[in-house]
Amino acid sequence: MLRRPEYRRALVFCALIGVPVSLGAFWFLVLLHELENLIWADWPHDLGWTDPPWWWPVPLGLLSGVVVALVVLRFPGRGGHIPAAGLHSGEASRATVPGVVLAALASLPLGAVLGPEAPLIALGGGLALAFRDLVRAPATEASTVLLGAAGAAAAIAAIFGSPLVAAVMLMEVAGVGGPQLFAVMLPALLSSGIGAIVFTGFGHWTGLKTGSLNIGLPTPPLLDTGDVVWSALMALVIGAAVH
Repeated sequence: MLRRPEYRRALVFCALIGVPVSLGAFWFLVLLHELENLIWADWPHDLGWTDPPWWWPVPLGLLSGVVVALVVLRFPGRGGHIPAAGLHSGEASRATVPGVVLAALASLPLGAVLGPEAPLIALGGGLALAFRDLVRAPATEASTVLLGAAGAAAAIAAIFGSPLVAAVMLMEVAGVGGPQLFAVMLPALLSSGIGAIVFTGFGHWTGLKTGSLNIGLPTPPLLDTGDVVWSALMALVIGAAVH
């Protein structure tokens, strides 16, 4: 399978979609971060409070519940999978993207005790399939699995601080094993690496913050042109040596 021209073309396509998918995920996370600061810091301060009063989460939680309920009832995909069932991707679909985004925007900034991982997985996989349909690439079961995993990896690469961590997490999310897992992880690693570069560049270029699951490890130095060039050269040498 890895030697087939179709698979190699899929790898190239996964590399290309890693850029727009990671950009979409970047602005999605920026919007969440800005809404959280607006609702929990700026608005209470503007109303004369140093910290939000004890009752502040009550109306926000009611508003969140109403909006999410409407999304679940009215939008395809019911706003994403049920969090209590664990983190999984299910079948990636572009039709579920609007509902997932609205449900996330109506819950995460308003105080729901959830993270952005599941919405990002659904967003990345759905956008990847949307780009596939946009360029009219062949839609097969295998391509759906590959592109869904690659899009999800590109989308969540930033919040874990490492594309490798994002790709390893997808080993559970993808729901496949054996040789098929190896075939799925190659495009996921490729797109998550590209996504991490895009996140890093846009984060420093715009000065905007997306939030992350950082646990306080030492901050690595910023990427420069030499780092990118050496990484590409080392990848060729290491790949040849492993082969």
